[in-house]
Amino acid sequence: MRIAILVLAAGFSRRFRESGGEHKLLASLNGKPVLQHTLEHAAATGLDLFVVTRPEETEIAALINAGRSVICNSQGIGDSIAAGVKASADYDGWLITLGDMPFLTVESLLAVADALRHAPLVRAEVNGEPGHPVGFQRPFYPALIALSGDTGARALLQRAPCQAVKLADKGCVLDIDTRSDLQRFLRAL
Repeated sequence: MRIAILVLAAGFSRRFRESGGEHKLLASLNGKPVLQHTLEHAAATGLDLFVVTRPEETEIAALINAGRSVICNSQGIGDSIAAGVKASADYDGWLITLGDMPFLTVESLLAVADALRHAPLVRAEVNGEPGHPVGFQRPFYPALIALSGDTGARALLQRAPCQAVKLADKGCVLDIDTRSDLQRFLRAL
């Protein structure tokens, strides 16, 4: 089964900018941009990597070394997912994660990918809290490419049985939305 990892990096970073920062994916975390950590972990899985970004985000595009860039004039996460899945249409399944999840480990990505080989819809879960990545097999292709706006795949997850992949990795549920999130995570490291 061929599985692609889709890293969604086409957001506007509104909350981070409103909290006094620049684009959150370019914010420094241990000397590297947040997105670079996420991409390095995704690339280390050995799975094919697709990164969805906006056309004007040249600094983000410059970080994409080990994957294929998918350009999307995204109006929300639904548009980004649809663009990424369309760009990787010849795959049998997709692991979807967010660019602002730099603590998500290679092991967690691989655990969810392994579960996806045996179940059509899977999702990381940490202490009962749903997280990322979320994995979809090919039967979800038509629904994924029809997504738009800012609701993402939430409705698909609510309608179809989803296998929880129970993990201890808090990186599955930690994302960076504001400068205070970033500062809190830096202090915890």
